[in-house]
Amino acid sequence: MSKKVVAIVSVLKPVDDTRNYEKTALSLGNTNKYAINIIGFWSKKIPRHPNISFYPVFNFGRLSIRRLWAPVKVFQIILKVKPQLIIVTCAELLSVMILYRIIFGTKVIYDIQENYYRNVLYSGAYPMLASYPLAWSIRLIEKLSAPFVNYFFLAEKVYKQQLRFANSRSQVLENKAIIPDNLQHYSGRRDDKIIFVYTGTIAVHYGIFDAIDFIHKLKHIMPRVQLLIIGYAPDKKMRQKVIELARNKDYIKTEGVESLVSHTQIIKSLSEAHFCLMPYHDNKSIKGRIPTKLYECLSLETPLIISPNNAWNSLIEENNAGIIYNFHSEELPSADQLKQKFYGRNLATNYLWKDEGEKLIRLAEKLLK
Repeated sequence: MSKKVVAIVSVLKPVDDTRNYEKTALSLGNTNKYAINIIGFWSKKIPRHPNISFYPVFNFGRLSIRRLWAPVKVFQIILKVKPQLIIVTCAELLSVMILYRIIFGTKVIYDIQENYYRNVLYSGAYPMLASYPLAWSIRLIEKLSAPFVNYFFLAEKVYKQQLRFANSRSQVLENKAIIPDNLQHYSGRRDDKIIFVYTGTIAVHYGIFDAIDFIHKLKHIMPRVQLLIIGYAPDKKMRQKVIELARNKDYIKTEGVESLVSHTQIIKSLSEAHFCLMPYHDNKSIKGRIPTKLYECLSLETPLIISPNNAWNSLIEENNAGIIYNFHSEELPSADQLKQKFYGRNLATNYLWKDEGEKLIRLAEKLLK
């Protein structure tokens, strides 16, 4: 029996992106029923899989003029691979994917991984004068395209309330964790230092400078602390500031920052840390969301020091997962707080991708039967 052809399309996400490749593509590809094509951003190391082809066709900055040609490039590749199902993961490609559906009758899923309207308006990633027209144009495209989308995947439960246009024909597929079996219960921690890790996208609203300041203050009373900053900083000015703040400080190490870091490296760093720092700001772009690295820490049973937030306070408390802490407080966590025993309630498997992947497979089979 011939395999159904699926295309997963993005612009700024690398072709080995965690959700697009490790979760969506591998969940479908490992059934051996689908031939998967991932179209996206350039990546340093392209994986190999018998049922997955990679098209790393983009390599430009977030605000590059070349981004305007991305839909044309994707459409050309789609014409070549002839998918029966397209999973589109960004609003700017919706129009050409809908055009392809109208012409050829393919099925289209819009995998809403972020509330792009809020991201553009509130994250600070775009110039103020450009953010409002860009955000409104994104929302207009989403609403106009919605009647032509066969199904919506929602990466967050809160999107049910925030994105009314996707309420019918939608399924929540949360960004739960993909963890290698040998890292399920963290190992290899070193006793000579207390290792804190800040990982993921390095940005002001994710609290990068609060993390550095926290470690700097903690260093005065606990000399053995060490901070690893691992991830990518999209904003050039902020990137340079992070590098400058880490320079000549033996207790702060960086990995990546100026370049993308593999998910494998990030998971390994979390597995070896004593604490993960999540000093997230109360920003409308992340309101109600559960960060992927929170699920990863819960799955690895890596303790967290995390900002208070109604979206995740209960998760931290029910798992005994760490310390809910106001990073703008003058008072630091005590040595006793940092030394207490965390977790111990055997809930780690609740936060793995496995169940979400099974939902994805059932929906793909339903659409393509």
